[in-house]
Amino acid sequence: MKKLVVSLLLLLINNAFIAQTNFKTYSWEEAKGLNPDSIFSISFEKERIDSLPTELMKFVHLKNLNLGKNKLHHLPDSFEVFSQLEILNMEKNNLEEFPLVICRLPALKEPIMNRNNFAVIPFSIGNLSQLEFLDIWATPVATFPDVLLTMKNLKHIDARGVLHGPKFQKSWAEKLSWMKIDFDAPCNCFE
Repeated sequence: MKKLVVSLLLLLINNAFIAQTNFKTYSWEEAKGLNPDSIFSISFEKERIDSLPTELMKFVHLKNLNLGKNKLHHLPDSFEVFSQLEILNMEKNNLEEFPLVICRLPALKEPIMNRNNFAVIPFSIGNLSQLEFLDIWATPVATFPDVLLTMKNLKHIDARGVLHGPKFQKSWAEKLSWMKIDFDAPCNCFE
């Protein structure tokens, strides 16, 4: 049930974003035959890709890129061409490390990184001055970097699905008092 609610919420957020900006989300099959300068949203969701097509790097005006539910282990350094990207969905891939290259995307507001395998959020996430929402639901992140304390645009972190202890939860809720942090009920798992 929890997965269904989260999926519906993400779908609503994505649809609200697209409606707000008035552009269509294209599948890769549709987009690759069109002028890259006129495409602002592409979805590769459930395409079972384990690497990105090199032709994708021509679509430098993307605002929204859905790479969710694939087999990606990393992102190439060339990914930084997406300097206008605001929403990046990388949910349910095979990421063992948080992709550092996304910390070089100045417009990124919402990285959806849930259900991956990385345990560390890099300090360089502090470079994302426009970051508003960080979705790490069901990703085994054991702690948060202190740089989050300086990120005043960050309004919400979804850290559910990983059992953090009461001291950890209380400490970070106090440190980040201006934002909403979603945790599951505390345990003694990461104390």
